Amino acid sequence: MNKKIIFSSGGTGGHIFPALGLIGYFLNKDYEVVLVTDARGSKYANKFNKIRKYIIKTDTPTNKNIFKKIISFIVIFFSVIRSIFILRKEKPDLVFGLGGYVSFPISFASKILGIPLVIYENNLIIGRTNKRLLPFAKKILFSTKIFENFPKKYEKKAFYVGNILREEIINYKAIEDAGNKKVFSILILGGSQGAEIFGKVVPPVIKMIKDKGHEIEIYQQCIIDQKETLIKFYNTNKIKNTVFDFHENILDLISLSNLVVSRCGASTTAELVQTLTPFIGIPYPFSVDNHQHLNAKYYESKGCCWVLEQNNFNFKNLYNLLMSIIKDKNKLKNIRQNMTKNVSKNVYQEVEKMIGDILK
Repeated sequence: MNKKIIFSSGGTGGHIFPALGLIGYFLNKDYEVVLVTDARGSKYANKFNKIRKYIIKTDTPTNKNIFKKIISFIVIFFSVIRSIFILRKEKPDLVFGLGGYVSFPISFASKILGIPLVIYENNLIIGRTNKRLLPFAKKILFSTKIFENFPKKYEKKAFYVGNILREEIINYKAIEDAGNKKVFSILILGGSQGAEIFGKVVPPVIKMIKDKGHEIEIYQQCIIDQKETLIKFYNTNKIKNTVFDFHENILDLISLSNLVVSRCGASTTAELVQTLTPFIGIPYPFSVDNHQHLNAKYYESKGCCWVLEQNNFNFKNLYNLLMSIIKDKNKLKNIRQNMTKNVSKNVYQEVEKMIGDILK
């Protein structure tokens, strides 16, 4: 009989995309696979129409007043009860948690029923959900060899596997001469958090660069309310542009871009490094436990990006940085060379090995 794994993940891209990558891999290895997530995560998983999916409605007590904390704990309690029913019905051999507060109930319930639990952390600072699950996990898998706040008493459970990325990202072949195009292409990725400032700072800077005689093409993610204004601005100033609030395949735009200006979520930065795409990181200053700052500084220390903190993200600083890169294409080449030393290799095989040791 094939082994069965329940993957549990929050619905944000940083959690659900690694989960979907693992689901695809283990399906091809003839494992039985089940996904437990929220409504957002379930939409991303539509391509896996043959797997069973459970949507859990839960909550987090973090940063709430006493009354709302009590409500959150009640919701969590009932989500754990539902998770117990799911586990009894599915009878998995292992539960694999990928973070996000949605993954807590099923992961915690696995301990109650004696089902092995493995958790994965893709940030440099362990997330709050995963931190609470440390005592119950058989193994904790990390995307990097550096973790900021990991308790020493659990070090024997900790293993480095690399960044769990989508298969198309893992298999992506970077274009060697991307830095030699006549038109300099810039991709702006604001993400779901704090994209508004990108729409205010970036367009005037792009115009300043164009006015200096450089041919620029811009692909820009924005909030919906900014879309028409941005398109009008770029068209009026005769700047080639693709403006979007959501894009089905960001990889297509990455392949067309010389440089990316981006927030610094763990999945986004790892994907840019894996695809050898130089980027300027603008960490979201309100990210939980300041994890985006840590992600950005980690890759900056590896020579894989430039970093501008949001309090320094202004017309002057962005213009000066972009102009220095455009004028000296060797800077892009050096970044790409550094990235080749930091790509994730054989990550799926490493995860399978870690799980296999438990499922023997």
